[in-house]
Amino acid sequence: MHLYLVRHGQSEGNARGVLQGRLDFGLSELGRRQAEATAARLLSERVDRVVSSPLLRAAQTAEAISAALGLPVEPEPALQEYDVGDVSGLTGPEIRERFPEVRAAYARGERPRFPGEEGRDVFNARVTSFLARHRDGDETIVAIAHGGVVSELCYLVLGVDGGRRGLFEVANCSITEVRRDRAGRLVLQRHNDVCHLDGLITRTDRG
Repeated sequence: MHLYLVRHGQSEGNARGVLQGRLDFGLSELGRRQAEATAARLLSERVDRVVSSPLLRAAQTAEAISAALGLPVEPEPALQEYDVGDVSGLTGPEIRERFPEVRAAYARGERPRFPGEEGRDVFNARVTSFLARHRDGDETIVAIAHGGVVSELCYLVLGVDGGRRGLFEVANCSITEVRRDRAGRLVLQRHNDVCHLDGLITRTDRG
């Protein structure tokens, strides 16, 4: 397996500073430029398949990449972003105002549980299923996903406790590369590569 993980370009939701989750924002104009730059970067790689989260911001990023590579986009539901439930579409200040229990959890140094969220165990299981389905294959796959998904895959590859959140920065349209080595181990070869995004980098990750 050779996997290029691409976070989607900046979305309208990213530009507005809201927590997106499963809300279906499309790309901003900057996000479209990021997607085009990423497509140009991947032209130098031998790619067999392009798979993508079906959420609009990822699908539009995938369309730019697939057009450049001459490959169809295959929808992959397992790559959808974590569903944050009732806080979807809210800014940080709005979340703190409407859900004081969330603010209290952060103050205690704990990860809050958002009302109506997907659940970390469910999320981990579906991301794990994606990795399991592809790890023994010989294809080179470009997978367009979300910051939470890319981070979760990094935790899985490295065997790091998923409860330790925030270890991986995932910029919009950054590239993270995972490869299976000769011993059958998964190796994180690079992470959050933004060298192709000169002057176009946006780092805030709210889904």
